Amino acid sequence: SLLGDMAIGRVKMDNSICNAAVSACEKGGEWAKALGLLIYMAANYVAMDKTTFSAAVSACGKGGEWVRALHLLGDMAARHVEMDSTSYSAAVSACQHGASWQHSIALFEDLCCKFPEPAGIDLGSVLNACREASSWALAVALMEREVARWLALEAFSGPALHEQDPHFAGDSGLQILAQRRGFIAVFKPPGISTDKIVVQLHSARSLDGQKLECVSRLDSWTSGVLVVALGSSKSASANYVLAQFAGRLVAKTYHCLCSGIGLGSFGSKALISAPLLAVVDNTKSRVYVSELGQEARTLIQVRASYCMDDVSGMQTESFSLVEAKPITGRTHQIRAHLASVGRPLVSDPAYATQAFAVDIRWCDRAFLHCSRITLQDIGGELCCVEAPLAPDLLSALRSLNRFGAGAR
Repeated sequence: SLLGDMAIGRVKMDNSICNAAVSACEKGGEWAKALGLLIYMAANYVAMDKTTFSAAVSACGKGGEWVRALHLLGDMAARHVEMDSTSYSAAVSACQHGASWQHSIALFEDLCCKFPEPAGIDLGSVLNACREASSWALAVALMEREVARWLALEAFSGPALHEQDPHFAGDSGLQILAQRRGFIAVFKPPGISTDKIVVQLHSARSLDGQKLECVSRLDSWTSGVLVVALGSSKSASANYVLAQFAGRLVAKTYHCLCSGIGLGSFGSKALISAPLLAVVDNTKSRVYVSELGQEARTLIQVRASYCMDDVSGMQTESFSLVEAKPITGRTHQIRAHLASVGRPLVSDPAYATQAFAVDIRWCDRAFLHCSRITLQDIGGELCCVEAPLAPDLLSALRSLNRFGAGAR
């Protein structure tokens, strides 16, 4: 609409304006509109560059149009637009699903030749492609090769991170849940951002000058296990952890309390599979189930059932304590998925608007807690990190009545 207004006002559209429009389409998953803009640019002799094509390739990837993404790479070559690392990343990500996994590997190999620095997220995309194609042996071999290459690159500038042995004495003021070669896991309390957690760790005297890299995030009000890599964004350790997250090799378990009619008896399981689309409105992000969105799957299991009684002892509301395991890793995935089946999280201001004013009186934040994360350290050792339910969430549960099988 804005571009139409510009045309009416006879405002000339240049590369910067068109690139902004293509990027906007990419963020909204509107691959067809992104390609339409490229056609407009070509017809009106507006220059197309790396930014133009990278955004368009990414838009096609989000829309599952990997064939079109590959065609765009051909157009880049025909127009003598050289691919940079961002272009390669967009293409590798676009080709990580279905029959395109071999293209994903080929693009990654080309990326490594032209840009040898560690690329954990891109490796994760390739690992995910191999996983979906049931090519586990190839995925393992590729990961082992890349880790060895990354560590060899680090040897030129100092000792490899897996040979270092940092010790945290707890002077960061945070509870250290686990410490392994290449990463640490801390208990993130509610009410503090992930970035502030990293700053607190940086201030720890026992860190001895080592860099930290944020490889996963929890919302400010979410508590539980938070993994932070030891090393810079180009270090082997940080990229090894990033590759595991991007490749869906990290097992994450959350506990959440949702409102609404019970989801089943104790131990009942269900898979919520619905594409999710993130929309930013007035700087606030909200996620919706949409055919334009990205694939998203969440496995849930009922761990307990609760109810709230009024002053006369009559049951007024029902709640389910759910163990949620996100198979994919989309923004607000658990919150949006549970809300989409009519079971929003208790005290969730974005997805439980009808009951929020009442729920916030007895649970002062959205009931979501990361209770377990399982991943490998850079030496290949499996590590399972657990965090018990935060005290404020336990207090909220005590204000309810538990019933049914498993009640205690």
